[in-house]
Amino acid sequence: MDENKGYRRFKIIFHSFILIAVAIGVIIASFTGWSEMDRALLYLILGIVIAAESIFGLYKNLRHRSAQ
Repeated sequence: MDENKGYRRFKIIFHSFILIAVAIGVIIASFTGWSEMDRALLYLILGIVIAAESIFGLYKNLRHRSAQ
């Protein structure tokens, strides 16, 4: 039972890190380099997709955690 609890905690921390560090970083970088990069819109869409996946993963893990 402790291994399952530890794994769920790891998944929550992992998705939080991906959301904060990667997704928000890519979105901010696309805004700051909007005029300098040709692919800024692509990076913005990529950041939004990564953020949506991380939010969905967090929601799924937290919902499963509260159900038990």
